Amino acid sequence: MSTVTRNAPIADSEMRRRDRAARRVEPMKIAEHEEWHHLSQAIRRQVEACVELDLSRDALRRLADRASTLADDLESAALGKPFSLVESGWDGDGTGSMNYLPFSPIMGRLNPASYGLGIHQSDDRAIGEVTFSETAEGAEGLVHGGVISGIWDEVLAAANAIHRTGGPTGSLTVRYLKPTFLHEPLRFVAWVERIDERKIIVKGECTSRDQVLSEAEGIFIRMRRPGIDWHKAERSEDAR
Repeated sequence: MSTVTRNAPIADSEMRRRDRAARRVEPMKIAEHEEWHHLSQAIRRQVEACVELDLSRDALRRLADRASTLADDLESAALGKPFSLVESGWDGDGTGSMNYLPFSPIMGRLNPASYGLGIHQSDDRAIGEVTFSETAEGAEGLVHGGVISGIWDEVLAAANAIHRTGGPTGSLTVRYLKPTFLHEPLRFVAWVERIDERKIIVKGECTSRDQVLSEAEGIFIRMRRPGIDWHKAERSEDAR
């Protein structure tokens, strides 16, 4: 009896996860959801402002009440996204933009918890650009090292997307060479160094004002499962 009770929450959580995943059948194009994007941007602005408030307790209480009302409205409609997790229109749009993960916690334009990272393609390289606010602060005035690591995981994976060799991260090594400051434009460049059968070795460097701030190397595991494509099924060899 105790075993059933202990495992019941896990089973319920798994059922909810599967139910929500089953809803993700509609193709997602960010350009068709301008209002959703606007909402996400507005909430991101609120988050950025929230960490630097200088208000009386009464003023904070009033804001908290207003924020709670909005949270109630949002939660009442949070039934699980009906859209696929990969942007169906990013490839071949003529802009080079790689906003292909609209719900990503790192770059998702529809995820207000993301950092606003933008990625575009330049030849066979992925270029990530971002400027961090205080929401990413670690040591005073500096970007938290864990945030930088998350950005690297996304940009290195984008380089994989260009080559259609996507898969989960096997390992990620980041070398922090210089302090990375808030409010400074950062440029992350990543490229596929080599492919060793199922292992994809990707490297990159982050610069700001002509200084190299960090370097990264990731090993990704190429997935070859029929019917499962990490990018676009009609062009990927791995899904055939």
